[in-house]
Amino acid sequence: MDHRHRSPLIGITAGDEAGVGPEVIIKTLAQKKIGRARFLIYGSRKVFETTAAALKIELPVRPVETLQLVDRRTRVQLMDCPRVQIKKITPGKTSVHTARNAFGYITLAARDALHGRIDALVTAPIAKISMKRAGIDITGHTDYLAELSHTKNYAMMFIGGGMKVILASIHTSLESVPELITRKNIRDKTLLIDNTLGELFGLKKPRIAICGLNPHAGEGGMLGGEEKKTLVPVIKQLRRRGLNLAGPCPSDTIFNRALAGEFDAVLAMYHDQGMVPIKLLAFDTAVNM
Repeated sequence: MDHRHRSPLIGITAGDEAGVGPEVIIKTLAQKKIGRARFLIYGSRKVFETTAAALKIELPVRPVETLQLVDRRTRVQLMDCPRVQIKKITPGKTSVHTARNAFGYITLAARDALHGRIDALVTAPIAKISMKRAGIDITGHTDYLAELSHTKNYAMMFIGGGMKVILASIHTSLESVPELITRKNIRDKTLLIDNTLGELFGLKKPRIAICGLNPHAGEGGMLGGEEKKTLVPVIKQLRRRGLNLAGPCPSDTIFNRALAGEFDAVLAMYHDQGMVPIKLLAFDTAVNM
């Protein structure tokens, strides 16, 4: 597909339509400063019309029933997804019904992206608890998109506030984190970061900081042994392969150093360790890649 002479077509999934997705999408697309792209919303026409009316925002949206009817010259279009049942949706009250709809939107949009029918995919939030109640076995967008694309080595990279932060473990209990901090996991994630920063951001030999799991990165083993047992051997091994690594680093100081420009990316061991600094610095602007 030749992308050079046309505006990109970006798919946006509505997420759980009882949540904030439709409102955020409408407010975003109503702005004039979002570039030359064209947008295809995967969601319910009725929900978006009702939400736009409640917000008193006039957003011209062209509904389409099949991808073949999408016009790349039209700025905003909406795909009325097949097999999605539109019942009464109450804002703020997610349900099994809205979860199943959200799952349908993601599946259809992801397959369109994988087949090159859209150029990129942006996803609005889902309600994981409703997904579980609906019998849908996914922990979030990341794992499901990896499954659909047959991707084995993947991670969440959050970009914002002048930093790039990657998570070694994602949506899991704090109790289960130590067992996920294995040599293979840290090695795979670090190599993935190094490769991604080179290929997508043009950084040669990027500077990567690796957080410790425990306070003060274990304090030499006094506050936990994961650093000496797992992280130090992997870091030494990858340094011998030429990677530019620092760590294990105390997480209470490393983000300040990254913000000052000392590192190109930080690998955090668990969700909140990496997400708190990102959301503190860039709550409204950070993106998950």
